[in-house]
Amino acid sequence: MSYMGNALQGLLDKYDVAFDANALQTPLQQWRCNRRFAELHKLVDGNTIENVCLLRFSHMTDGKTPLSDTLYREFDLCEFIGHGKITSLNAVFTNGRTGNVIVKLDNGVIGSVEVGNLLPSGKSDLERHEIVARRGVANDLPMDVQIPLQSIYTYTEDGEAGYRDVDFELYGFGEEEISEIRAEFEFCKNPSAKADHEAQDQHLKAVVAAAFESDKDHKKVAL
Repeated sequence: MSYMGNALQGLLDKYDVAFDANALQTPLQQWRCNRRFAELHKLVDGNTIENVCLLRFSHMTDGKTPLSDTLYREFDLCEFIGHGKITSLNAVFTNGRTGNVIVKLDNGVIGSVEVGNLLPSGKSDLERHEIVARRGVANDLPMDVQIPLQSIYTYTEDGEAGYRDVDFELYGFGEEEISEIRAEFEFCKNPSAKADHEAQDQHLKAVVAAAFESDKDHKKVAL
């Protein structure tokens, strides 16, 4: 079993949850378990910020990540945080490496999604997710910060390194690894959600395809 598998098994044993092998084959949209996005979702769900009108998302990666993968993730976050389904979009891409997509949700919320995969190889992702509402603004980064901060920085002869542990039960794992383990754990607790995850996966693939269609045909696409 991999070290991530061992961590998952540790959580299952700790909370006496039966392992469900389907968790390893089901598309889980694991970023929803990321604390940053869960908190943004709660701010909207609890009306801490009222009458959301705009989502401004940006996500830049290196060239190893296909643009379609980033779009899939950011479209799902639009729906998760915006509490709606994407009904139309208009996309413009440059050489299939960068682009901007304007989406509209069925509740009237508008989203602007900027994506790109031109960062140097091995560079950590740069992303920002902002909610603008009639009353209140929320962001997953401090308002005066342009890039994610780390909790601890080390400066050695091997260069600079940063460390940020965000889950006391999964100490030492990266943020994306934690999201994946937590998503699998939640699925094992509620395997009946399998159909919902699979339906969302098919929906998001259709939205991503529509974005490339919009760019190709230079027009708005309704879903």
